[in-house]
Amino acid sequence: MNEMPSPAPKLGAYTEPPSNQPQPMILWKPKGYLRSFGLMFTLLLTLLVLLMMLARILALPDMLLADWPLLNGLSQLGVLLNNSLSLAWVPAADRDTVIYLLVLPSAALLISIVRLTLGLRVLGYRSVLIGVGFYEIGILPSLLVIFIVLATVILVRPSIRKARLPLYARISVALAIAACILVSALFIGSWLRSEWIWSLAFFPVIILAMMAEAVAEASDRENLASAAWRLFWTIVIALVLMLQMQSYTIMNILIHFPELMLLQLLGIVFVSEYFDLRLFQSWQNTGFGRKIYGILYKSSEELSRLPRVVVIRNRSLAGTIGRLGPAAPEARTGSIQHLVDALRDEGYNVKIMEGDRLLLRDLRNFLQPHPHSGVPGGIALNLSTGIQGYGRYLHVPALLEMAGIAYTGPDPNVHARIQDRFTLFSLLQQAGVTVPPFCLLQTADSPLTGITFPLFAMPRSDADAAIPVRSRKELPNAIKQIKLSYDSEIVIQSRISGPEFRVAIFGNQKLECLPVLRIDASDQKRECPAPIDTALADRIRGCSIQAYRIAGCRDYARIDLRLNDDGKLYVIAIHTQDIFARKGSLASMIQAAGLNWRGLLRHIIELAAARTGAELATKQLLTAQENALIENIAVANNSDIATSSARSH
Repeated sequence: MNEMPSPAPKLGAYTEPPSNQPQPMILWKPKGYLRSFGLMFTLLLTLLVLLMMLARILALPDMLLADWPLLNGLSQLGVLLNNSLSLAWVPAADRDTVIYLLVLPSAALLISIVRLTLGLRVLGYRSVLIGVGFYEIGILPSLLVIFIVLATVILVRPSIRKARLPLYARISVALAIAACILVSALFIGSWLRSEWIWSLAFFPVIILAMMAEAVAEASDRENLASAAWRLFWTIVIALVLMLQMQSYTIMNILIHFPELMLLQLLGIVFVSEYFDLRLFQSWQNTGFGRKIYGILYKSSEELSRLPRVVVIRNRSLAGTIGRLGPAAPEARTGSIQHLVDALRDEGYNVKIMEGDRLLLRDLRNFLQPHPHSGVPGGIALNLSTGIQGYGRYLHVPALLEMAGIAYTGPDPNVHARIQDRFTLFSLLQQAGVTVPPFCLLQTADSPLTGITFPLFAMPRSDADAAIPVRSRKELPNAIKQIKLSYDSEIVIQSRISGPEFRVAIFGNQKLECLPVLRIDASDQKRECPAPIDTALADRIRGCSIQAYRIAGCRDYARIDLRLNDDGKLYVIAIHTQDIFARKGSLASMIQAAGLNWRGLLRHIIELAAARTGAELATKQLLTAQENALIENIAVANNSDIATSSARSH
């Protein structure tokens, strides 16, 4: 009874053996997004720009033209263009600003080729800003100040994470650090009378802050080697752009032929459509490329061996192809940084992903299965609540099952069952679990047999969209609102008075509970452990475990109950999502148990790994104190609850 469930058998999967035949290199791969009209328009626009440039070249004074009417006509057009479409008139003092504008399309085209055609990873478009810094103060001073700022930000990054600072605060800290370092260069340069050190202060500070935050974030999300690899190619592109800005010939051509900007824009379109080849993307991780990448990779080799966990959440309503069905509420799940930090502190390699249409692509790159057995190569901690539609809670679990990704929490069927309050309450009621009176309602005049006000009206497809209704007079408006937003059957549920109790349950074959939490009905005050006698606590836990089993929950769930004035206990809801808030009910239960997020999340990950057979090795063991606390938490008087024992792998 004290043993943890044994891991599920690993499922084999057929993997097609690699072919020994050499694969031809693809140099032209149209995507098909640029249809006939778009392609024709782009080609005509390109031809027009080339004709404009030819006309302007023919109009130059040194050009000797044959007595051809077409060439003479182009020459006359070129004279007009040279007089009206040129930036040669810009004063020398303002040329630098114009150069920055002219070089942007060139930078965008270069970055597109490097990222899309070559497949080399970069830090977005920060190379443009770094190139400006190189142009302003030189290469060596720029590299020095970049190294100092990056090293400082990376060193203070752990402290910033522990302080739980949000994104804007982290960027603000990086900006302040960069500014302080540059101001220090002013003091040091003046003390040492060094013009070279003095010049460091004129590197654009915004560039430093944004770059430092990007490198730190890449290091956190992937590893230090990946961040260094991206920084390297970003600096290479910046050097190319700096050389372009310093080239008198190139800049003179751009100033006299500004239509080249449009030609570069068209070049980006062609690269995206026909040359999105990612030639060296796999080379970076295999063969000779791996050896080169390994020079940087050695510093993060330990991280690569850590068990991988993806935290899937929904932070925005974007990430869809189109709009269909009711949208999720605008108020999305709160910060999950405390969960990410706890998992990383436990020794997991953690990455955050958005639960949208790009999820499978990102998962494929991070949670690669075993090449021979097909066993999942990590675990997805599913915190997603969906973006839109009638079954938004089960969208991500269904995607994960289809792709063969191991994940925590209920399967799609259970998600649908929990969100359909009529189905859930019907199952619980048939199994002998007491639930509030409920029914399906068609119209506002339908009889409410056994149901009294106040009550809740909710769409059958989404129990979280419940509307409180205090009287019969308010019911028609609630029904109208639900029909307008959801076009769904309506479930009516009585509101049970009395204190609310919440029970967090974890496990699969064997279950364990955290201390019961009580919420006062009058002032909503939380108390954990709940100030109740042992008999009532046993009733609450027993009823919660029964509901957990009947609903088909797995790994974890929170069961909400209410105690009526007549002493009857009602199960009012089962929650598996939106329960991991940093200051929510579960956090209070964890604190009351003397545990922390680290131990709890590790236990959840291990439960899912044992259930699915995912390849996951825990790097740390439970301490003796944690084992003792969990043993005290486990309920011994119910055969369905097991005391926890020390877990090791």
